Amino acid sequence: MLQHCCQILETRQLKIAFIESASSGYLTSQFSIHKNSGADILLGGLVSYDPSIKVSILNIDPKLIETYTAESPQVTEEMCKLGQQLFQQADLIVSCTGLLKSGGSETAEKPVGTFFMCIYYQDRIYHYHYFLSGHPEQKLKTLTQKISDALIALLTSTTQTASP
Repeated sequence: MLQHCCQILETRQLKIAFIESASSGYLTSQFSIHKNSGADILLGGLVSYDPSIKVSILNIDPKLIETYTAESPQVTEEMCKLGQQLFQQADLIVSCTGLLKSGGSETAEKPVGTFFMCIYYQDRIYHYHYFLSGHPEQKLKTLTQKISDALIALLTSTTQTASP
């Protein structure tokens, strides 16, 4: 599905950028390695693994992180919004936070394996929430698949707002 997603982006001449946390650049790397896709679709990415990078580079309000944690839908959405300023030529921005392994803000309600993602496309932000199992590498592979699926669904959607 990743290759198919990259082909759709390339065919439609769309540029994508990633703002990553838990995935530590994995998503950016996966979208760069397919034949005829990397430079044609990928603008780049920013890894903001540590909350201090979210604050100092992305300019996320530290109170937002303090209130909701660095791995939350609220912070993921803000990463997506602020990523638009960093990658102004991007047609799509994908932001992702989550708990790849223990040591983050995991709770009973938000266990290890919880991921939040936002996609900015056509002036709208789409929100996604996943729980992924397996070892860290398997979670990253599954996350890449989920993101590819979400992007394909957005890019091939035929839902149009009806005109009066």
